[in-house]
Amino acid sequence: MTNQILLAIDGGATKTTISVRSNSGKCIFEKTATGSNYQAIGIDPVEKLIAQLLKDVYDSTKLNNINVAVFAMAGIDTDQDLTIVKEMITKVVQYSPLFIDTIIVENDVHATLLGLLDKNKSGALIISGTGSIGFAIDYNGNVYRTGGWGHRIGDEGSGYWIGKEIVNLLFRLEDGRNLTPTILKELVFEQLNIENSDQLMTWLYAPHYTNSMLASISSVLPRAVELNDEMALSISQHAAQELADLAVTTLKKLPTIDEPFTLFLNGSIFKYHPFILSQFQKLTKEHFPTICFQLCDEPPIEYIVRRAKNRGLPL
Repeated sequence: MTNQILLAIDGGATKTTISVRSNSGKCIFEKTATGSNYQAIGIDPVEKLIAQLLKDVYDSTKLNNINVAVFAMAGIDTDQDLTIVKEMITKVVQYSPLFIDTIIVENDVHATLLGLLDKNKSGALIISGTGSIGFAIDYNGNVYRTGGWGHRIGDEGSGYWIGKEIVNLLFRLEDGRNLTPTILKELVFEQLNIENSDQLMTWLYAPHYTNSMLASISSVLPRAVELNDEMALSISQHAAQELADLAVTTLKKLPTIDEPFTLFLNGSIFKYHPFILSQFQKLTKEHFPTICFQLCDEPPIEYIVRRAKNRGLPL
């Protein structure tokens, strides 16, 4: 693989990062744009975004040929999703100034886990960011997935789910259906620069609303937990339980689990919500006492680059 050029795209719900590397790891080009989950923003906007990023690569580097490109995209939840996204990527690449020898299109979490693991290794990854999902791979390369059913019905324990729980609580307080005092109202209103529930309603149903906006509300939770807020602790404990259920169910799908076994964790909820993380670990260890946890300390794009380098498979 001497002198090969690798391209990786981490197409998340909140942002999209593209990186071009030499096989030695040297960064040739990197850029971040808005989210590219086609289920959230539609097919045409994703095609335009990816097309512009590929054009940016060419305009900046004048590279004509890419040896391996991994398009790790959020929103690939079913075989039909995979077909749709493959068709999108194939179309965009066809009309781009780049010629790509090997194209890989897959779920962003799957690609990240492949980048985390050595070849022929078993492992599992739980992500809780805007959404939540669990992935595991056994020694034979079989993939096991749990959750990730999207914001309308799932994503329990995620930033979006937490944001929804908080906003629901605030409206219940407004109605008088919940009478428990909470600092969450003050923190949310301060973050959004609003003064009342009517303005919160306007913000929530604005034409420019996105799931990422609601997920951003989750960032007030750690402060409320520090203040020992009863409702914040309740929401956090519920989130930890949901994520532990996700992890335990995912791990039970593996035929065998080595000891010690490392469960990889990624996403803003694990990184910035210490109470949720500690409770999640405690609950998961009740089922798998010898398990070890490892927070991913690099951006997802780094793992996707490794996936491009080590596990190149054709489209």
